[in-house]
Amino acid sequence: MLTWINENAKWVIAIFAVGIALGLLAMDRTPELSRQYPIGRVDGVEIPYAEFNNRVNRITEINYRGQNISDEQRVQLRNSVFQTFVQQELLKVQFNENALSASVVEMKNELRNNPDAVRRMVGEEAQQRIYAIQAGSANEQEAAQNVQAFIQTLPQFLLDTAFDKAAYDAWLETPAAYEWLNMQSYEQELSTMTIPLHQLQIFVTANAHPTSLESQWNVNNRLASQELEVAYASTADFKVDPASVDSLKVFAYFNAHSDSFFVENDQVRLAYAYLPIAPTEKDEEEIRKYAMTVYYQLKDSSSATSFEDMAKISSEDIGTAANGGLLGDYTARGTWVKEFEDVAFALDSGAISEPVRTKFGYHIIQSLGKKKEADGTEKVKAAHILFSVTASPETIDSLEQILLSIKSAVEERDSSFEEAAKARQVPVRETAWLGRGDNISEIGFVGGLAPFAFVNKERPDLAEGKVSGALKNSQFALVATRLQTLTAGSRNVAPYYEQIKNQLALGEAKDAAKSHLNSVKEKIKAVTLETDSATGTAKADSSIEKVTMEKTTASFDGFVPGIGYSNPTLFRVLSKQKVGEWGEPVVTNDGAAMVKILSRTLPDTVAFKAALTEDLANTWRFGYAMLFNTYVQNLEKAANIENNLDLYYRE
Repeated sequence: MLTWINENAKWVIAIFAVGIALGLLAMDRTPELSRQYPIGRVDGVEIPYAEFNNRVNRITEINYRGQNISDEQRVQLRNSVFQTFVQQELLKVQFNENALSASVVEMKNELRNNPDAVRRMVGEEAQQRIYAIQAGSANEQEAAQNVQAFIQTLPQFLLDTAFDKAAYDAWLETPAAYEWLNMQSYEQELSTMTIPLHQLQIFVTANAHPTSLESQWNVNNRLASQELEVAYASTADFKVDPASVDSLKVFAYFNAHSDSFFVENDQVRLAYAYLPIAPTEKDEEEIRKYAMTVYYQLKDSSSATSFEDMAKISSEDIGTAANGGLLGDYTARGTWVKEFEDVAFALDSGAISEPVRTKFGYHIIQSLGKKKEADGTEKVKAAHILFSVTASPETIDSLEQILLSIKSAVEERDSSFEEAAKARQVPVRETAWLGRGDNISEIGFVGGLAPFAFVNKERPDLAEGKVSGALKNSQFALVATRLQTLTAGSRNVAPYYEQIKNQLALGEAKDAAKSHLNSVKEKIKAVTLETDSATGTAKADSSIEKVTMEKTTASFDGFVPGIGYSNPTLFRVLSKQKVGEWGEPVVTNDGAAMVKILSRTLPDTVAFKAALTEDLANTWRFGYAMLFNTYVQNLEKAANIENNLDLYYRE
């Protein structure tokens, strides 16, 4: 019995893991069984949990079949699916308000223009029917006859090697085309979403006509070029410490621009006590002992387990385990890490090594042969079984117990979070402001953090108290407490305080750069840029302290040193500046600059016409898609959206 367990250890662990996972999933279903909470609401309209979960499962089956999906990937998938439900509900309202519906002509046009989609859907359903026929037949002969009879009823365009569009169009005119369940579903999708969506896109973008005058203006700005001399001073030479910015200035700026600091989504700031998850010396030794046990079993002549079978069962190298641990074909030195390579090349063909430690863990290596190329290069073919060195459940549990003792001290003995963590020598950090779905920058994704941070309005009773339970990812374990929360729709300086301080400090640095240019502008005007004899271009000049002078050629949409690329400041300078004169210093994104236009060149007529044609085409091609996307995004921002994902999924 012990031998069987050792041989099948990974399978035994996997079976127990599945049982534990099912139990945890059942525990994570937090809503009361007596009431089915919606997965969310959009302006009061409920999104049913069952419908949402079915779509998530379908997408998972189609896109991730046979793959291991991380908690973070699952969260991202659910959030993405939730957003599609939100958008669908918002679009349905627009369809109804604008009386948008699909006509028979539009439906048939969509079907005629998408034969590949129809063939795929009907083909899939036909295959399912064949499986059902085979399963329902008494024997193979009857199954073959029934399948052949069914195939005779299929539309010809499904059976022909070369697609016959005329036959397909004719089939669409027959009642039989609409007896397929997948066709009925497709028609439903076309009539309720696809065609009304196209109609809404037309309405939304109807007034967005690109005019030739607007395109002419754009093209002229892009192609007209100016030869310039520019003198600039960088904020890097006039830095202002944000800490020196008075808080009164911060609040005054916020009050003067409060509408610019609207809190769009719920936000929270947390303190968290954390411990790194790392294997202990005991964990290392246990993994080494297990690897040695497997090695002895492979060397045991009485064991029926082959190296290939053991690799499939035990190896933690997912990429090679399915192939019995095989590491590709014959391989020369320089591909594998040195510790692994030295052993692999020293083994005789067929020999198996004792466990070898590398940065990836412990490897049992089998040589599958050696050869020497004509140029003398030695190569070896090898397979391996990998045992990763990770923290054991006992190690992780001990870390969690330390963290949970912090929670107990806060919840039961009214200690402060910082004092409780300090007493246990656990470091504490504070997060920046986080929205739902944001990660702690130093820690990364942590399952279960969002449900704690944002108390669900449906079930506030599910809040865990002042401190979260022990949460973890692959690198850290932590407990967290809420420091401050903000509700969507409010205006509050807190999440923007540091941003405003930095912005004001940068503004002071820019003003200082501009003042410096003003103080030396006469010196700037007197400088003559030298020409590089080798290249024939003007050299940059830094003879004036904290000022750089360069010569360049740029358009309104181009790049000018000290001013930047295609920005309003550049346009104002180039459009108002007289040729042959130095302008006054202006504040830029990078500091301050002053410009002299040496000459201006208008675009060639032929090049102008070609660019104008392209500009008009690009406006049609890309402009309207961006306009409609913005329209949908604005619908979302204006909607009252309730998200209850955390009631059902608490990783």
